[in-house]
Amino acid sequence: MAGSKVSGLYLDYSTFMLDFSIRKSKSIRLIGYCNLAIMVEIDKKKFIPRRMDLITTPISITEDEESIYVKVKMKPDPKRYDEIEFEGKPAFLDKFTHTVIPWDIFAQGWENAGEIPIIRNDPKQQDFCAYLKERKSELLKNWDNKYLLESDRKPVERLLEELSGKETYVVILYIDMEGSTRLSSKIDPEAYAKIIKIFLMQMSKVVDNFKGYVLKFVGDCVIGIFPAEGKFTATCDNAIQAAMIMCSIVEDVINPVFAEKDLPEIGFHIGLDIGVVTADRFGALDVASFDDLIGYSMNLTAKIQSKAGHNEILIGRNLFDLIHNNWQKYCEKVDLGEEWKMKDPRQEAIYEVYRCMVKWICKCWDE
Repeated sequence: MAGSKVSGLYLDYSTFMLDFSIRKSKSIRLIGYCNLAIMVEIDKKKFIPRRMDLITTPISITEDEESIYVKVKMKPDPKRYDEIEFEGKPAFLDKFTHTVIPWDIFAQGWENAGEIPIIRNDPKQQDFCAYLKERKSELLKNWDNKYLLESDRKPVERLLEELSGKETYVVILYIDMEGSTRLSSKIDPEAYAKIIKIFLMQMSKVVDNFKGYVLKFVGDCVIGIFPAEGKFTATCDNAIQAAMIMCSIVEDVINPVFAEKDLPEIGFHIGLDIGVVTADRFGALDVASFDDLIGYSMNLTAKIQSKAGHNEILIGRNLFDLIHNNWQKYCEKVDLGEEWKMKDPRQEAIYEVYRCMVKWICKCWDE
């Protein structure tokens, strides 16, 4: 991170000490855990992302007129890792993903780290109860108004231009409204259009709050992307939190307001995964053209989302491997049956999918 500098890194086989400084113009928040993003080589010149969750203990904090100097002790989180010997060398066994991370790969990840791991990529609004209250207040306040939509250039268009022609890691999120076709046949077109607009607007705001971009809308479906190149650990956690808040927005914000307005409740299906995509421009000259993302990961995430049940979040194995163990403990592997034939992009095997059973419960609605 700009403005920070590592001045010392002292490793042994269980814990390590990290000395770094940061300019006072930057904010710093020392918490009890952090994570390290590393790339593990699985084949010649082929790497996959891995994360290490760490327990952090501050040792000393000093400062001068310009900088803050910090010394911390860190160790792999014992809730997630067992220390083992692998091929005669120290290593860590991930108890959730059942993968082994050799010590030398872990140490190399530290040496190649591009940022201090305790610097986090927090959502714009971190008070989730306040966020839900803001969304409900906004929805009620503007109920009788037309929703004004900007016609300016969208942030995602600038991002896609920057990524054009490049392969890059992104977390992909698909969410659609459950039963919209059936609903369209039961209520008048104006009410139906209002429901769709509210759903798309509220889900888009959640994507934005968690540092993502709305790639596009397809009918009643929102496709969000979270750029993950070089920061995939925090980005994966942000995407899972976005899905969690989407559940709360539908169940605790939209549906109660719809009940007040004599409109039917709605449901949703969510699918997420992380993978490599390529940005490019598609279309026909003098007819229509647009920037978009393509790649197996986009298709795979769409297939995952299509298997989600009522108000359910499904995630792919690649994303499961990269989220914090606080999220992993709320996930369970799903048996999608013989009809599920999507291949794992990393190996010749059927791709694993997990149900993520998380929802933010706000206990202060009446405050």
